[in-house]
Amino acid sequence: MNIYDKFLTVALILSGLTDAVRKVGAGGISGLGMITIIFGFGTWILVFSRSRMPNAVLSASSLVFFLIVIIISWLLHFDSLAPITVIQNVSVYLGFVGFILLSTIQTYHSFELPEYISKYLPRSIQISVTLYGLGLLLDGPGSRMIMGARSFALFAIIGVAWFLASWRYRIPKSLFWTSFAILTLAFSFSRTALVIALLLFPLSQISFTSIKGLMRMSFIIFLIVTVSYLAFTYVEPIRSRFTDQGDNASVGGVQVNTSGRSTAWPVAYASAMESPWIGKGPTSVGIVLVKRVSVHFLHPHNDYLRFFHDCGLIGLVFWMLGYFGLIGKSWQNWQWADKYDQENAHIHLASFLALIAAALGMISDNVVVYPFVMFPLGTLVGASVGSGSKRKKELKLARKSALMPSSIQVNNYQT
Repeated sequence: MNIYDKFLTVALILSGLTDAVRKVGAGGISGLGMITIIFGFGTWILVFSRSRMPNAVLSASSLVFFLIVIIISWLLHFDSLAPITVIQNVSVYLGFVGFILLSTIQTYHSFELPEYISKYLPRSIQISVTLYGLGLLLDGPGSRMIMGARSFALFAIIGVAWFLASWRYRIPKSLFWTSFAILTLAFSFSRTALVIALLLFPLSQISFTSIKGLMRMSFIIFLIVTVSYLAFTYVEPIRSRFTDQGDNASVGGVQVNTSGRSTAWPVAYASAMESPWIGKGPTSVGIVLVKRVSVHFLHPHNDYLRFFHDCGLIGLVFWMLGYFGLIGKSWQNWQWADKYDQENAHIHLASFLALIAAALGMISDNVVVYPFVMFPLGTLVGASVGSGSKRKKELKLARKSALMPSSIQVNNYQT
């Protein structure tokens, strides 16, 4: 295992601890903050240390432009922003894109999947689920004893995506870990993450090639709807987490707790319209919300609104183009691998599901500022991009070679 693979492995294992490392710190910065900065900038050092990069890295080009826009916005509003907070947030953005690039390069240069993705990503998920499960046993539902409930839940949806993909391709013990992750996630009382995890089930079973696949997906949807309805109706802690307290809004006749979002979002949007093109700089939305809404509202709980406010419409467009372009790339890789490379098809399906999960989480949460979500997500996506490009190329060359006359193959080999 070379330095690049070791770097990616350590980042994945630490991500499995989510915010538990926050309790350790020095000089006014938490352990999580130090890890974020080290890995956020470190990944780019390793990327630029590679003498050659495959064309596959161009899949993340729009996200690179997004980074340029957000740094320009920071420089334009430098005096009005808190340096440490900005550096930590920007480090997450840098790390997400950097991990995509580094993982793409690493998987492209190896026909077989490196251990950091085939072995240590699932291991980090198992560690996280086990630790939080222990916290639930010792501290009860919604436990924050070992790691934060929301932090665990947002990391867990990446884990659910991985194990659902593995389950579809019959990798041993995947159904057990999927069920375990869903169970612990449910008792973390994280509404957004639980809904997303349940939506991933039918998505993971999409099949356009057979009636059996469509029937299986329909059955899973029916089962999820039934279980969700029964849980919401008869399990008081889960129902109260959705409906009790807060500035309840009516959705379909049911009062739903929006946790202040219905107040904060209009304020953030109005502020964003004061500088709609380039934004007011990274973390500026938190400054506005603390002043105008509440000292406890440090984040907008909507990352699309965050980007619009912080780096303007230009930055948001680059983010959307880059991010949803990667969703499309993962989908294409999965569809190809499902036909020609089922041994690695679960990597691409997991990447597709994880990107969808994070995109949904960004609607009502603060996913993009959590390194323990974005770093493994970037690593997984990069593995899909690099591995897919490598194996497609190898198959194409193999087919071309098989069509050549034997004399030409010998001459090419000698040359």
